[in-house]
Amino acid sequence: MKFIKLAILNLASLDRAGGEVINFEEGALGESNIFSIVGPTGSGKSTLLDAICLALYNRAPRYPRKKGDKDKMEILGIPDEGEKNRLSPKDCRNILTRGKKEGYSKLTFLANNGNVYRAEWYVEFKTKNYSNAICSLYRLTSRKAKTEEEEVDWNKIPDIIGLDYEQFLRTVLIAQGTFANFLTASEDERYQLLEKLIGNEEIYTNIATRISKVKEEATRAFNEINAYFGAIDKDIIKDKKDLDALTTRIDKLEEEERSAKTELLKIAESLGWYDTEDNLEKNITLYEGKLSDARNKLDEIKADAERLALHDSTIEAVKLYDNAEKKQKEIDGNETELKSLSKKVAQKEAEIDKENINLAKLKDEAQKANQTLEQQKPHINKARTLKGELESANTTVKEKQIAKTNAEGAFSKAKQDVDNNAAAIRKGEEMLQAAKDALEKLKSVLQKKADELNEEAEKGKKALEDEQKKTEGKDSDTLQKTKDAAEKKKTDLNEAIRVRKGIETGTKTISDLEKKNKELEERNKEIEDELKKVNTEDLTKEIETLRKTCTLMTSENWREHRASLHDGEECPLCGSTHHPYKSGETFEPVVHEMEELISSKEDKLKKQNDKKLRLSNEKSQNAGILETNKSTIADTKEALRNLEDEWRVIHSQHTDWPLESDNLEILKTSVEQDATDASNALKEYNKAVKEVDRLREAKEKAEKEANNFKTESELKIKEAEKKQTECTTDLQTEKGKTANLKEQLSEKDKNLTDATNALRKANEELEAKKQAIKKEIGNNDPDVLEQSLTTAKDNADKAVKDKTEAISNLNADLKELNGKIDSTNQTKAENLSKRDTSINALTEWLASYNADKSHQQKLSVEDIALLAEAKDNWEEIRACLKERGDALTSAETTLKNETKAHTEHQQNKPVLTKEELVARKKKLESRSITELVEARARMQRHESAKQQMGPMSKKKQDAETFMNEWKEISDSIGADGKTLRKVAQCYTLHFLIAHANVEIRKFNSRYELQQVKNSLGIRVIDHDRADDIRDTTSLSGGETFIVSLGLALGLSSLSSRNISFENLFVDEGFGTLDPDTLATVIDSLAMLQTSQGKKVGVISHTDTMSERITTQIRIIKNGNSGSSHIEIYP
Repeated sequence: MKFIKLAILNLASLDRAGGEVINFEEGALGESNIFSIVGPTGSGKSTLLDAICLALYNRAPRYPRKKGDKDKMEILGIPDEGEKNRLSPKDCRNILTRGKKEGYSKLTFLANNGNVYRAEWYVEFKTKNYSNAICSLYRLTSRKAKTEEEEVDWNKIPDIIGLDYEQFLRTVLIAQGTFANFLTASEDERYQLLEKLIGNEEIYTNIATRISKVKEEATRAFNEINAYFGAIDKDIIKDKKDLDALTTRIDKLEEEERSAKTELLKIAESLGWYDTEDNLEKNITLYEGKLSDARNKLDEIKADAERLALHDSTIEAVKLYDNAEKKQKEIDGNETELKSLSKKVAQKEAEIDKENINLAKLKDEAQKANQTLEQQKPHINKARTLKGELESANTTVKEKQIAKTNAEGAFSKAKQDVDNNAAAIRKGEEMLQAAKDALEKLKSVLQKKADELNEEAEKGKKALEDEQKKTEGKDSDTLQKTKDAAEKKKTDLNEAIRVRKGIETGTKTISDLEKKNKELEERNKEIEDELKKVNTEDLTKEIETLRKTCTLMTSENWREHRASLHDGEECPLCGSTHHPYKSGETFEPVVHEMEELISSKEDKLKKQNDKKLRLSNEKSQNAGILETNKSTIADTKEALRNLEDEWRVIHSQHTDWPLESDNLEILKTSVEQDATDASNALKEYNKAVKEVDRLREAKEKAEKEANNFKTESELKIKEAEKKQTECTTDLQTEKGKTANLKEQLSEKDKNLTDATNALRKANEELEAKKQAIKKEIGNNDPDVLEQSLTTAKDNADKAVKDKTEAISNLNADLKELNGKIDSTNQTKAENLSKRDTSINALTEWLASYNADKSHQQKLSVEDIALLAEAKDNWEEIRACLKERGDALTSAETTLKNETKAHTEHQQNKPVLTKEELVARKKKLESRSITELVEARARMQRHESAKQQMGPMSKKKQDAETFMNEWKEISDSIGADGKTLRKVAQCYTLHFLIAHANVEIRKFNSRYELQQVKNSLGIRVIDHDRADDIRDTTSLSGGETFIVSLGLALGLSSLSSRNISFENLFVDEGFGTLDPDTLATVIDSLAMLQTSQGKKVGVISHTDTMSERITTQIRIIKNGNSGSSHIEIYP
């Protein structure tokens, strides 16, 4: 993979308008194997790496977000208005420059599959909220000198690159600072740091947790199966006689149940006949009432029916009456309209007379306007001539005003030049004096600084000699061995405490479980004794006898037998001559008492069965717990044997240590103190060695600074002297300009006076022209005045014309009204004729109707008028009459059918009465089926247990095997996965050191890393000291950097999975290197281009790096605004 171009807009401090573009393959960056990223703190160097990660993964190093982190900050209570929409500090959208509405990162890169892609990350701030980041990916192809884009699924980037986000960071970003911490950490701390570096922080704990969970689930599953196995075995009926007896009893009870159900069906059918009989009788009564209602309702509308008949016979007469009335109304309307038209004619005639008077007035006003216009024309013409002369005078005034303004500007400029010259002379004299003072002050300051640097160099020399004395007579190998022995004793003590606590805990666990088992065994004996006391067989037989007796006593045959007995005669069954239960009144209470007795016996039997079942279940559960506890005791004893073996090994090396863990804990303080003292002694020695190296470097640096300062001081003094000479020359030049500038000022003052006089004269001539025009026409404009008088004349002429046309229109309206009067009179005559015709026809119809003797009632015109004015809804009356007639017919038919059905139903009447049927049904339904249900349930449990017993044995065996296997796995890796973690991390470190040594040899052959066997300990082989093996804490700052860089490059190589990456970024840390080592490291990094095909970017703040790596991406701050921009140098 190779980076080609990075485009950025509004990310962090990089907010240049239009964005920033870095092209890694063109210009200075394209030609160089190594470049540096430089800039002040906070300028935005890390923003470049953030932008690359955002485009590829929507994540960034400065926002270390983990799975499950919230989008917004968690605020307790009600948040302030400004905090409602604020993002979580770990949300990468925070990188958008504050106050900007949008930002993006676009990375163009060449993938290992040969394709060029552009990955984009875009975020927008809308009003109050951030939008979700939009991530896109495009495949770029060139065809016919044009670049074509094809969108690809952005989520496939890890597949295209070959690495996920964490692997990408470890491969492309060399964080050597983390490895520096790794080198100086303790062994336990190294496990945690190495997990973070490799990226498997939780994997071993998760594996151990999962294995422990599987083990617990397997144990729980085995215990459940074992307990269930014991419960199932209790349900099997092992005696064949008991099984046959149960089968026979179930058959008998089922036959009795079938007989009872058959009889109940017949009773239900007979009871249904009585229900139907009741319904038929109710219906007959109901329909008789409906027939009576129908007849009454028809009688209610008898009067309406008679009126409807009269209406139907007089339809023609009513129509004639309506026509006559209609024409009479039209005649009344004609007369009203004639009155209105006559009134309008009178109004029009009066209006015409008034308008003729107004017309005469308008003609007089038009004549006066024409006379005024003719009188003013000579004055207007003279004023128009004067107006032309006035415009010429105005032009002259404007020209004179411009000339005066120009003269004023020239005078002002000349005066300003004189003032500026005087100010320049004063400033030149001041600058000359300041330059002289600055030169004297600079000489004094430089001399003082030189004295201080010389004194500092002397102090460094003395401090170096004092520090060298502290390391005399000490040996790092001896101190290292002492430290290792103390650390081993500390580790052995911790193991001893763990083993002894395990032995004590295991012993207590065995004791507690054995005590618990004894209690459970005693409880099971008590349960067995209680089960023997629970005897349900006798009670079951007693209930069965009582139920048979009750059934026999209430049977139909016995009822008939009791009814046939007579007092004084012997009963053929018992021989008694006294029969107290012959009547139902004395017999029913006895039956009821017997049924209550059976019910109480059944309740008692149910309670005993429940108790028996509860005790059996408790016993089975206890048996399962006993089996589990025994297994746990066996496992614990095995664990104790292993712990005893471990203790024997530890005790053989430390025979003076006590057996009790509490006493071992007491020893812990002194042992840990010994280890701390040994470690501190080694650290102090290594610290002193480092301090000697540091002081030597400081001494050399101070001497170098003193020499450099001397050279710089000489240059600064020469520069100050040059500045003084320049000030003298500038002052003399300004003094030479003064005489010429004053002469020019005097000339410009004379020109201004002449221009002012000429302007005054032109203004006087202009005012004379204005007064002449005013004398002719006042303050009026000649053209405007002429136009005003002409308009007044034209308006007067137009008013006369308009008024003449209006009078003509009024005469036309008058003529139209007279025509309407003639037309209305003709319409009125026609309506009178039609009205009289209708009245005559109505008179003839009434004479004919009254002459017909079949009509009992004689009609008059008033009667016809009443019928015509009637508001009755005749169709509604007609419909109501039909509806009530149909209802009467329907009621008669329904009552007839229901009466017939009742007669037919009486032919199928049951033999028993309804009360007898209900009593028999109640008796049958109250029978108990508890025995049948319990017998069936017992048989079902037996059959189910037989079916499950075979597969359950196999399941139990498999579950036990599965449980034992996972116990062995869990014991071998440790409960928290610590053992597994240590073994795996030791192997990881082995491979990491192998890769790191390859990288270190490229830029320094002196050092080689070596792993302490079966641990995370690291030693450094120093080939320049006869292969002396050194502890990492003895390394100086420069040596630590070299080793850390090698480990970081090794991790990058290890993480890349053999995937080609042509870009590499190395973090800060070069400031601790001496010049020769720094040069070697930079050359080695540059060689990564030829050895591994990598272009290296170094992130640094030091001036030394900037001097050695000339190709740079410079992040430059824009003053104090908080923003920055990018420049590529050179």
